[in-house]
Amino acid sequence: MNSLKTAIIVLACVLFTGLTITLVSAENLSRKLRDLQLENMFTSDELRMLSSEIDTLVNIHTFYNLREDSLNMLAYRVDSLQSVLQVLELRYDYVGYYLLIDTYQNRFHLRRNIGDGNDILVRSGYCGTGKGWTSNDEDQVWNFTTPSGLNYVLRKGENPYWYRPDWYWEEMNMTPPEPDEYIVIPDTISWEEQITYYHDSLTASERVLVQRVPGALGSYKIDLGGGILIHYGVGRGRNVSHGCIRMGSSDLEALYRSLPVGAPVIIY
Repeated sequence: MNSLKTAIIVLACVLFTGLTITLVSAENLSRKLRDLQLENMFTSDELRMLSSEIDTLVNIHTFYNLREDSLNMLAYRVDSLQSVLQVLELRYDYVGYYLLIDTYQNRFHLRRNIGDGNDILVRSGYCGTGKGWTSNDEDQVWNFTTPSGLNYVLRKGENPYWYRPDWYWEEMNMTPPEPDEYIVIPDTISWEEQITYYHDSLTASERVLVQRVPGALGSYKIDLGGGILIHYGVGRGRNVSHGCIRMGSSDLEALYRSLPVGAPVIIY
């Protein structure tokens, strides 16, 4: 499996290099053609020759695009096959609820192994997963990919808080506030009241200064470790998150109540 993935990565690099060369060559030929036309110094044979070369490069470009699409599909099939193998291995020694996360189609599948070879689908729907490599206006780059592989539910919690990370300010091209500029919502009121306070008692500019945000993750969180949570969020059905897995409210509650600590979560 590792050798196949290595071969895929090498093939992707070759395809990307070829695609770049064809694009640069096509641009150079197009510029030369325009110059010849402007100077009115070209012959019909030269024009036909250049046009033919451009058509050839366009066809090569199309070929590489098709190969890139095929490569993505091949990677998806490899990851899907690996997830199937992991599920089959689980069925030998695990009975209970487990979760599959498809980061290509952005769907989740809650399943339950009830033993004796019986495995049933309990719930399925759309989720949001990591948006991969991204950058800001200053060309700072982060990898917000949802990590694939076999994971386990490490912790669960109700009424979670979202803690604004350090990279938030860089991604938003903002200067981080000084420590004494942060706004702290009173913890003497209930979690629900803190949400109301955040939305109704603070202005938009003040809300940005809240480092410990109530309600942003929904009513529940499922911790897979490494900073990856399953929580409430928008953009389901797309690659939009910073690595976490976003769910709708009802789906999140169903997962929270079904998956125990230690339950397997397979991401592919």
